[in-house]
Amino acid sequence: MKASVLTIIPKAGLVAIMFFTVSILSATAQTPITVITDKTSYSDGDTIKISGSVSDQLNIPISIVIKDSSQNLVYIAQTNPDAHNNYSAQAVAGGSLWKTAGTYEIDVTYGGQDKTAKTTFEFTGTQTQPISNTGNQTNATQAIPEFGSLSVIIFALSILTTIALSTKIRPIFTI
Repeated sequence: MKASVLTIIPKAGLVAIMFFTVSILSATAQTPITVITDKTSYSDGDTIKISGSVSDQLNIPISIVIKDSSQNLVYIAQTNPDAHNNYSAQAVAGGSLWKTAGTYEIDVTYGGQDKTAKTTFEFTGTQTQPISNTGNQTNATQAIPEFGSLSVIIFALSILTTIALSTKIRPIFTI
């Protein structure tokens, strides 16, 4: 009779430990980052309010990327979470990279590809006004940027790539 009691107690203990471990893991398993926008549709010139939260502080910035329906980059930025693990940013819809109306995607990344979130919104397109020509006056003066926002995106991506690679590659040379 004693032998059967001793085998039941360890089995019950193992089952209790297993349930305890599963309950702890499910309680701590949170979404590492979330993202929402203030509206579902934006027109040219509208301000897009992007916000969300992170599960823990990593002391690194959050990357925010907006892509058009063809997966072309139209906006890139970084922000930091506040003391309450919340973040927010604003982007202005429209500009030279926002070429087509359609469904646009916001991707936020915090610390790695396993810590990403996505949301979508509709961009209704740019509002074009006809150029009026009255006599000798022309209202068709538009500045053509020499470097523009594309260089900002390339610069930001190169910084992000450098940071990502520097954390993964060990230095070959030591001084």
